Parts: sequence; C-alpha cells; structure tokens
Amino acid sequence: MRMHLCIALLGGGLLLGGVVARALPRFAAETGAKCQSCHINPSGGGMRNAFGAQFGREELPVPAWSENSGLEDLAKLMPGFLGVGADFRTLFVVRQIPDSTGKSATIDNEFFQMQGDIDFNLRVAKKVSLYLSKGLYSGFEVFGLFNVLPYDGHIKIGKFVPNYGLKMDDHTAFIRMYTGFSASVGRPEITGVEAAVAPGPITIAGGVYNATDGFGATGGSQKAFLGRAEGLFDLGKKVFFGLGANVFRREQVGGSVMLYGAFGSLGLGRLTLIGEGDFVRTAIPARTTTGALLYVEANYAVVDGVELKAAYDFYDPDKDVKSGATARYSIGAEFFPIGGVEVRPVYRFIIEDPVNVKNNEFDMVFHIYI
Repeated sequence: MRMHLCIALLGGGLLLGGVVARALPRFAAETGAKCQSCHINPSGGGMRNAFGAQFGREELPVPAWSENSGLEDLAKLMPGFLGVGADFRTLFVVRQIPDSTGKSATIDNEFFQMQGDIDFNLRVAKKVSLYLSKGLYSGFEVFGLFNVLPYDGHIKIGKFVPNYGLKMDDHTAFIRMYTGFSASVGRPEITGVEAAVAPGPITIAGGVYNATDGFGATGGSQKAFLGRAEGLFDLGKKVFFGLGANVFRREQVGGSVMLYGAFGSLGLGRLTLIGEGDFVRTAIPARTTTGALLYVEANYAVVDGVELKAAYDFYDPDKDVKSGATARYSIGAEFFPIGGVEVRPVYRFIIEDPVNVKNNEFDMVFHIYI
C-alpha cells in the first residue's frame, strides 16, 4: 500500500508541480476568470450570475446548433432584483456487480436522479444579497452575502458548504466524498461565517462554523475552522496558472478531524489540467490515522461543444497500512449540443488493493442548467 501511495503521490506531484493544475473550477483555468465571475456564490458552484449564464449558453455549445435554439439575450431576461437558477442532472449507469469470488460479475443498469437544485438570489441592497439553494433530496444552502470588504472582499453568514478544495460537480469524486463535502455521504452544509479578500490575482479566505448542525436542535459547542489561500495568474497567450492550499479542522467529541491539502490548475488554450491532493488526519483517544486523497483531471476541447476528458482518483484510508487503497481511472467526453444542455459519457475502471474485483461502470449524465 505504501508503494501504491508513493507512486500515486509522485505522479500527482509531477503533474501539479510541473504543469500545475488549478484552484478553481475547470472553466476558470480555461478563461482565467475567478469563480465569482460566473457564480453568485464567491466560492463557486450553484447559481450562475448573468455573465456565467451567458457564458454557458454562448461559449460552451456547438455554435451551429445553438444559434437557432438559444434565447435572444439572456442578460436582459434575467431581472436585477431577483435572480433564479437551476441544475438538473439525471444519471444512467451500467455497472458490474461482482459475485462472491470477485472473479466474475453480472451487469446491472439503472436511472438515478442525481440532482434537482433550484437557486434564488434576492438583492437586498447594492452590496447585500440573500442567497437560497434547495436540492431535490437534502441539499440546502442559505446565506447573506455582504460585498463590503476592501479588495473585492466579502462576508458570508448562514448555512453553506465551507470553501475547501475544488468545487467538483461530481459528488462521487474521492476528494469530495472522503473529506465530507459531498451530498452523497450526508449533509456537507454547516452554519457559520466566512470572509475573503481578493487583492489582484490572490484570494485569501477564512471561516468559523459549527462543527455539526442539529437541523432544528443544538449541534453542540464544537467548532470548525477554515484557512485558504489561492492565486490565478494570466501568463499571456491564453495560458492561465493557478495554485492554492487550504486547511480545515473540525472538532468532535473526544477528538478532531484535520484536512489539509493543495490544489492547482493550468490552462493552455484548449487543454486544461486540474488537480488536488489532501491528507485527512483523524485523532481519537484510541489512535490517530492519516488518509490520503488525490485527484487529477485533463480536458481537451476537440471542437467547440465537444471535449475529451480523463481523470485519476485515489483514496487511501490509512497511509500507514500496506493495503486498502482504491484507485479509479475515468475516460470520457463532454458534449454541449445547445446552450443549457450537457451530455457526459464516462467509463470508469476501479482498482482496489489488495483484492481487486470486477466492478467497473459506465456513466451517462444528462445535465440541464440555467
């Protein structure tokens, strides 16, 4: 297991250090724009602002197909006082189900409604907004956003997902699942306050939150703390370089969980590279364990509206144990036929240590957004 971990971290380190991945969602690496350039939430993800909605409808799709199907001027159709957004994702998955020996498998398939989010942004004043996002299942964010700090800074107060790591749209990515920030493993939203300033290409953020939320009852007095710093730099000739690091500590009864890691990006015209590496240190009276996570992704725009992608996921729950790691290799494509519509086919090879079974899968995601 140690050798597996060393190879994974070395490969990820070469990519992150030599080509550097990025601190922001993939389109930020491609365009050199920060998350808040396209999203209401400065941390990224969720509702898009007028520029983000226009970018998704005009820059991503196949131009010839989108011309006759797009709305005329989306910016004029979106009111300034109340903004509305939505994301709808349906998954069709074909997977191998291993038998008791792990040497053979049957094939299963099903549809799954991954996401059905609706977002509202109410402008209370020129620099004050009230943001609400409600998911199909349990996802729920509500916060006040105060754009009142110097250097394009802001304060968020309410219930939301802390700004740790890359905001991946794939909730099954190991860097989201095993850090606790994925809706697929529970409720990642916690109540607290987060602030950030962004002098030039640098963004510095920090936050304090409840360690857990009681959802109507008290969650206790334990707290969680965030520190984050990142930069996104324009190197000229459509080359954008990003690098950042963050730490998140969550207190719990009898111990604590500490997350710390780095992330980065590189945009080279039609090629974008992103990556993140994390350690998860869990301390309880009986023992302390440290897990390791790594994610690396490459995307290449073949033509407007069609992108090829490849990704590597790695998770080791305890780096001091020689076995128990899982690696996942993904290859696929993203197709944007018209504005507001995405189709993403991906095949995943899953490799487990020490016993590898037949459990690969094919995912087809249908995404509609505004």
